[in-house]
Amino acid sequence: MKKYKFELHCHTYHSDGNFSPEELVLSARAAGLDGIALTDHNTSSGVAEAVYYGEKYGVLVIPGIEWTTFYGHMTVLGGHSRIDWKSVNPTTVADKIKEAHRAGDVCILAHPYRVGYPVCTGGMNEFPQEIFALIDGYEAVSEDVDTPTNRRQTEEYLQLIKQGYRIAAVYGRDWHRPSNIEYAVTELAIEGALNVENALEAIRRGRTAIIQNDREILVTPERREV
Repeated sequence: MKKYKFELHCHTYHSDGNFSPEELVLSARAAGLDGIALTDHNTSSGVAEAVYYGEKYGVLVIPGIEWTTFYGHMTVLGGHSRIDWKSVNPTTVADKIKEAHRAGDVCILAHPYRVGYPVCTGGMNEFPQEIFALIDGYEAVSEDVDTPTNRRQTEEYLQLIKQGYRIAAVYGRDWHRPSNIEYAVTELAIEGALNVENALEAIRRGRTAIIQNDREILVTPERREV
């Protein structure tokens, strides 16, 4: 099993980012990342281009999308499901997560305590408690590591673990544009080859850690194999 550095929450100009898919991949390579997930808001239109450049420049690109709703955001990784984000709401979200799972995707709750802005509404999680028995990952730390909302997110994540939920801790830079802020990464312990399916399996199994400058910030507690 080998450890790889990933950024699992990225945007391009296919939604509200400044990067082209090629620029995003080149920025990831320059940052020393082994892989990224492209999670544009409510669209996967940039994925094919990003995968192409990932193969060209040696960065693994996980196809994804960010369900951006008024009730919370969810990054869905894998590119296997074709769920209409407009159908995701507090009443349907559990069934939509199950549908994504059946297709082979993983679902991560994004920045659950961030207040959104008009273009990116619903940043704060208002989905029902039942999602915690279903999601694969939780952004316990997002954007700037020192942001106060991260303390709330980390506290809730650890409380969920105490309650018996099996959820991987992940980091989300929510990467839209170049920045000089010192960010963290999600470290995935991957068994076998470095590819999309093995990266997704590492998240499912909770083989994740949030690290910054090779210092562990939060490590997912050992999970049961299911």
